[in-house]
Amino acid sequence: MAMSVAPEDGRNRIMIYGLKTDGSYIVEFRIADGEALAISVPASETPVLKYFQERMPYGLFVPDVEES
Repeated sequence: MAMSVAPEDGRNRIMIYGLKTDGSYIVEFRIADGEALAISVPASETPVLKYFQERMPYGLFVPDVEES
């Protein structure tokens, strides 16, 4: 399975893993403390994920925003 390069721990991030052998992708949302949610996206719904995966091979880091 091809995948994005996983960044270091301790940061909020969104990663796209795939293309799996069945044509699907996994999208993982992980917060800095290690808690995560992974969603499997079926092959029929993946063109957008492939587009973004090619443009963010190290994932997308999401900074904490202080509330005012």
